[in-house]
This record gives sequence, structure tokens and C-alpha cells, in this order.
Amino acid sequence: LCGDSGAGKTVLSRFVSWMNGLNIFQIKAHSRYGVEEFFEDLRGVMRRVGCEGERITFIFDESNVLSSGFLEAMNALLASGEVPGLFEGDDYNSLLNSCRDSAARDGIILDSDEEVWRRFTTLVQRNLHVVFTVNPSGGDWKNRSTTSPALFNRCVVDWFGSWSPKALGEVGKEFTMKLDLGDAEAVGGTWGIGDGECLMNKVGEVFEGSGGS
Repeated sequence: LCGDSGAGKTVLSRFVSWMNGLNIFQIKAHSRYGVEEFFEDLRGVMRRVGCEGERITFIFDESNVLSSGFLEAMNALLASGEVPGLFEGDDYNSLLNSCRDSAARDGIILDSDEEVWRRFTTLVQRNLHVVFTVNPSGGDWKNRSTTSPALFNRCVVDWFGSWSPKALGEVGKEFTMKLDLGDAEAVGGTWGIGDGECLMNKVGEVFEGSGGS
């Protein structure tokens, strides 16, 4: 989803996910959050969708891209349903056992590890829905189409336009209808909030052009 900050990309994603019965997953980035923590989160959410059959929307905002490794992993996940090297050693064996148990509960017998892994990646691609929210005015926008092609050719790119003055006015009206506005309430009010924002934007542009003097 591409649009200016505050356009409602995340809110809409959560609402549509709720309408379709999908759970929400978002990483909780912090100052010490790095690639290893991100990979651990990925392992967890992939187990949920690939072993437990849970349907999840992974809302991934560009502000959470704290390292190029984040985008590389997401690009691989979107392209093939797996991230090379994510499950190794004990993690890999534990994952295969969980997948076999899940398949057995569904009445499916899988003989080889390759069959188990193929079923896992198929379920990941079926049950995990990734929503990547970006601001096209950001500095890295032009580079992502070449460095992470799956973000574009494996996704549907939807553009969010700016809020119109009328829409902004309606939002203001909805949130102030029950407030005591004195005389404005008696005459019905004009609800020119949206126009007011446009006016203030123009004033700001003139102020910046004059150097703030």
C-alpha cells in the first residue's frame, strides 16, 4: 500500500483483515531489534501459518526496515514461501516434526522430508498475507523496485490518495457533532475544516518562501 503517512493504510489493512477472519501480526521494533530478532519473529509467524494453519496478515511498515536484511528476507518469502537459512539444525527438525503432526491430523501421510517442506511452504504462501505499507516520497522508494523485485511483481500495488477537503471536513463533523459549539451549533455550522487545512498549507508555503520573516 503506497500513500502519504496518516492516509489510513494500516487502519484499513487491520479492518479488512478483521472482515476476512485473519489475525494481525506486526513486529515490535526497538533500539536493539536486529536481524536475529526479525528472523525469530519470522520463524514464529511462519510456524503459525505453515504448521497450525492460522491465517495471518503481516503488516510490515517501511519504518520497520531497520536493516537491508529485513527486505532481503521479505523478498525471498514473497518469491518462494521460504527464507533460505531461516530454519536450520534443531529448528529445522522441530519444524518438520510439527508439520508431520499437522498433516497427520488432516489425514495426510508424508514420507520424505521434501514432501513435508513442500507442504509447509505451500501453506505459508496460502495463509500468510503480507501488507507492505510505504510512503512513495521516501528516499529509498526508487531503489526498492530493483533490490526487492518481489515486493512489486508478487504483490498488488494499491495507491492511497490524499484526503480531500470535503472528507477532512466530514471527519471533523463526525467527531464534533455531540460537542457544545455554542452559536455555531445553533446555525448548523459550516464544517469548513478541510478548506481550513488547505488555507493553512498555503500560508505555510508563503511563510517558508519568505524565509520565515
